[in-house]
Amino acid sequence: MQEVVLGRLSGEITLKSPGIVKEWLNLIIRHIKKRLLRKNLEVRNVYSQESRIFIEPKENSDVEQISENVAKIFGIKEAIVAIRTSLNLEDIIAASKEVASDLKGTFAVRTRRAYKQFPYTSIEINRIVGEALIETNKGLKVNLENPDSLLEIEIRKSGAYIYKKRKVGFGGLPYGVSGKGVALMSGGIDSSLAAWLAMKRGMKIVVVHADMGKYYSDLARKRVLSVLRWLADWVPSGRLKAYMISVAELHEKAKLPVNRFRCVFCKMLLIKLAELVARKEYAHAIITGESLSQVASQTSQNLKAINTITRYPILRPLIFMDKTEIDHLAQRIGLYRITSIDVGSCRLVPRRPAIETEDKVAYKLMDIVESLPLDEAVDNARVEIIEA
Repeated sequence: MQEVVLGRLSGEITLKSPGIVKEWLNLIIRHIKKRLLRKNLEVRNVYSQESRIFIEPKENSDVEQISENVAKIFGIKEAIVAIRTSLNLEDIIAASKEVASDLKGTFAVRTRRAYKQFPYTSIEINRIVGEALIETNKGLKVNLENPDSLLEIEIRKSGAYIYKKRKVGFGGLPYGVSGKGVALMSGGIDSSLAAWLAMKRGMKIVVVHADMGKYYSDLARKRVLSVLRWLADWVPSGRLKAYMISVAELHEKAKLPVNRFRCVFCKMLLIKLAELVARKEYAHAIITGESLSQVASQTSQNLKAINTITRYPILRPLIFMDKTEIDHLAQRIGLYRITSIDVGSCRLVPRRPAIETEDKVAYKLMDIVESLPLDEAVDNARVEIIEA
């Protein structure tokens, strides 16, 4: 008997053409190897069979840690620690007894027979193993409809796999298969979560952070670095490229027609800076954390005005999510504890920001943005490689 980790792919991947499935499987395997290597988790082998990924740990490796790290690879919806045995029925029963030794109350056995030449049907295996478990543990009772515990067995040509523990992953697509995007990140919950969601959909990201200088706090700068290190951990290599662009002087040079348009102008400025970075990085899209009508600059009227500044697609993963949904997802992935720190407010926000920007004002703001030394700001940006 040997403990192994099984990686289950997100269902969306398995629906692709055979060529794409094979290509993406190989990519996910490379990502798993990279992540485990940088986490100092040693494995003998990582390979795939029939759209399932198998990770064989070396002796004395922490199998649960391996499964937790496999579950953080985009494209994996579940990482399962299992005992692998031969296809001998007695070995399957012995392994099942080991896994079920601590079970109490009611239980059921579920078998998936991927190897159809195995001489017993799934129902027969369920019955035989279930009877053996009851003989060993008289306190157990069978409940096929709503059991307290479930023992799962998978029969494959390579052996039988008795599940011990499941770690739910996040699914999505393999990192890098959906092109490259520039993610605008303030370090707050929304923009950070939007970047993560783009990564989950297979987009490689480069980050742009606008340093607001005296108009923001030092704590805000520390927070964004913490978020970037957290985000870098989701990249298989553990490395993330970030442009830190100073924008305080750009704001001071901009003479707005009315100050209540400051927030719309600011977002147009950031989008334009992101576009310039996208050109340098050969990226295909810009990612922001806007949620419809959450703040004044995110009304549909203002989003329309902001869109005039670029021909690049602006991806807004949170656009129809409310604050509760955003916070819950951030908590689930471990982001909330970092981003929820109070770092104060931007000192440039007007008392009554505009909730609607007319086209003629939008074009005026666009002219102001494009009159600023933006190329110089990008050239002078502090470019960092963030490591998890």
